[in-house]
Amino acid sequence: MAPGDATIAVDPDNPNGLTEYVPVYDRAVRGLEAPLGFSDCAHPTDRARRDTAGSDRRAVTPVIDRFIIHHTGTTNDQLDFFSRCNKRSSAPTFYLRHDGSVIELIRPGAKPSATGADWNWRSLAVETLDHSGAPDYAVTAAQLEELSQMIAWLATFDGKSLDGVPVSFTIDREHVITHQETWSGTECPGPYLQARLDDIVSRARQIFIAKRSV
Repeated sequence: MAPGDATIAVDPDNPNGLTEYVPVYDRAVRGLEAPLGFSDCAHPTDRARRDTAGSDRRAVTPVIDRFIIHHTGTTNDQLDFFSRCNKRSSAPTFYLRHDGSVIELIRPGAKPSATGADWNWRSLAVETLDHSGAPDYAVTAAQLEELSQMIAWLATFDGKSLDGVPVSFTIDREHVITHQETWSGTECPGPYLQARLDDIVSRARQIFIAKRSV
């Protein structure tokens, strides 16, 4: 290799070299400042605020009262995609890989860019990397467990503030929902995850109760 031809190794947990921070979610392996977590993706200086909702940007009182589950629709790793001002303007709070590891892409106090203007302001969103493709879009046991862990963690903030935002959250199917339950135009997160929502919620309750008894 000639001098100057050396290539810089890409960090698979931060492929675009985003600014890193200590994640708010204590089980996340990295916290990355994804540009879609800011009010202007092209100039990421001010984090997206939770005080407006809808396409009309009406004023709302910030709250986190929903945990919304998505899937990627592909088995190919999507961290690079979510780390950019991508064509879908899509970036979740959390990105969940096959081994159950979590990358925090947007601070929980900031508004995710995942579910739509009527839901982003009040939710945390997780994108689950599919382990298999169509038609089931299955995920791994490790991912199912981590979804429950995240839900149980969020519930510990009920009646308190998380990263500066008030939380009103109970572990039930009213507060734990999927993308397709917010918009009839999508099948996200696919039939496998959708069919396991009750099990995910039940496991989250177990984890939450165990945490409280410690």
